[in-house]
Amino acid sequence: MHKRNKSLSWAVNQFKNRSLQGLSYKLDRGISKPTRVIFCMTLRCNIKCQQCAIWRLPYEEELTTEQWKKVIYDLRKWLGPYRVQLAGGEIFVRKDIPEIIKFATDNDVLTGLVSNGTMITKKLADDIVKSGLGYIHISVDGIKAETHDHIRGIPGLHKKTTAGIDYLLDAAKGSGMSICVATVIMKPNMHELVDLVNWVEKKGINGIIFNPLGPTIDSDPDWYKKTPLFFDDLKEINRILDQLIELKRKSGKILNPPEQFEEMKKYFEKPQLLMRDKCMVGITNLSITCNGDIHTCFKMPPLGNLKETTVEAVWDSEKARDLRKKIKNCTIHCSPGNFVYRRNLLSEVLRYIKYG
Repeated sequence: MHKRNKSLSWAVNQFKNRSLQGLSYKLDRGISKPTRVIFCMTLRCNIKCQQCAIWRLPYEEELTTEQWKKVIYDLRKWLGPYRVQLAGGEIFVRKDIPEIIKFATDNDVLTGLVSNGTMITKKLADDIVKSGLGYIHISVDGIKAETHDHIRGIPGLHKKTTAGIDYLLDAAKGSGMSICVATVIMKPNMHELVDLVNWVEKKGINGIIFNPLGPTIDSDPDWYKKTPLFFDDLKEINRILDQLIELKRKSGKILNPPEQFEEMKKYFEKPQLLMRDKCMVGITNLSITCNGDIHTCFKMPPLGNLKETTVEAVWDSEKARDLRKKIKNCTIHCSPGNFVYRRNLLSEVLRYIKYG
């Protein structure tokens, strides 16, 4: 069966570029090409999550269907085999997403996306599977409807999200497309996390990935003091994280490695600290926003805009080198950096051999 999430050519390309990233980091050069590609295709969203500020942003002009297709094609020529994650806002406010994914598939580009799941109908689920999408992560923040709806800001969303998951599960049978749940760990849902893992197991969903609460846009180091979503009982959240670590050892449904949960404990204790380890985002990441801006880090200025230049032209430019130097000495508060766990190259190879 064709593997939608990975291919041998993609793995070889990843290995080659990952091998060069250390040298690229040391020299502030774009010697290696990016290994994590993200398209933020829209800032529009149909819901109002408490933990997210994106839906509060003003409307940004978006690249057209044909412009996104050109981006995909041009990157394929430059990068070789790559995988892109499509994100928003809510990605499915754009009606052209299955068409864009199909174009990527036809050009040997692997795809994945993140969605809140509320707009997925039976027909859209069928179109998503037929497009060749590799994986989809659906945001679920509570096993209880009232918890999920409270966090997500609108009553009735839990029912719509779980219906969307059911449509996807039915449409994806035998296709090889991976369906996973993505959950933000925060105070209102911390006592439902273990039940969510069991629910994922029971429904036959492929996996669940946990992300700790953090600022989406805000760079204020005191952000966590201003939200009721953050923890006031570290002992309790650490106990729950230990339960997730134990569940991880028993089940393959949890996608986070145990080491990442250990890092979350440190992060929840001191969320005000800047990133402890070196930030590789200037070397590893390529992010293109809905208006065509080219970024490595979203919190740094763009390297250019696709309406005026190309990624290939700016990736190793003087502006890019200066930006990488700034990232090395960055003082912008970026709390997710405290818990990001990056596997070393050897473990990535062994993981690919084992799981494909």
